Amino acid sequence: EHHQEAREIAASCAVLLKNERKALPLESGDGVLFVGPFAVNPRYQGGGSSHINSHLVSGAVDACPDSVQYLPGIQDNCEKRSPKRLREAVAAAAKAKAVVVFVGLTEAMESEGYDRTGLGLPDCQNELVERISAVQRRTIVVLSSGSPVTMPWKDKVSAILDMYLGGEAVGEATVDLLFGLANPCGKLAETFPLRLEDTPSFLSFPGGKRNVFYQEGVFVGYRWYDTRKMDVLFPFGHGLSYTAFTY
Repeated sequence: EHHQEAREIAASCAVLLKNERKALPLESGDGVLFVGPFAVNPRYQGGGSSHINSHLVSGAVDACPDSVQYLPGIQDNCEKRSPKRLREAVAAAAKAKAVVVFVGLTEAMESEGYDRTGLGLPDCQNELVERISAVQRRTIVVLSSGSPVTMPWKDKVSAILDMYLGGEAVGEATVDLLFGLANPCGKLAETFPLRLEDTPSFLSFPGGKRNVFYQEGVFVGYRWYDTRKMDVLFPFGHGLSYTAFTY
């Protein structure tokens, strides 16, 4: 019962960032290709004191229809290239009806015990998305991370679904959303900037050895971007769904 509740909560919290040409939801698993190790071993929780031992963790590959094909595309640690795996994934993507690429930050890249040094995903993951989107028009990206990332391939993919760190049932929740068994309804609680240099604390961070001064004052988050009339990747409060609304 708890696992089922976790599945429903994860689905209701996910944010559909982009969905062009009605790329989502997928009609069936026939001809669908999943790519990326996160599809098998999801990043479902944060590091440090937020880490717990879940009795069951579901991956999207195990939760999806048997007809869905899976290929890793990169090395299993999600941080390094694998030319052989990349070639296999690109070749299969060109023949598929739709491709879902699972990318995100690893636990080594973000945790409570240290600060991130940038906003980018590993180069191998960006390359994977770029190469697949070049041969497959219906490319969908599923993102797993605890914080914003840059997306140099944003305009080249059809849909982006941000699962954040979705908990133990994130695999089943992801499949529910991809195949329309659940309707995305989450909204961003933060702004996704275009680049690291756009962030309000860029000039004052990381500061000295012991002290960091947050000199932006009240102009944190969306206040900074709104006041300066800056373009952003995705604004605070953004989130799409499969439902059409008319005001």
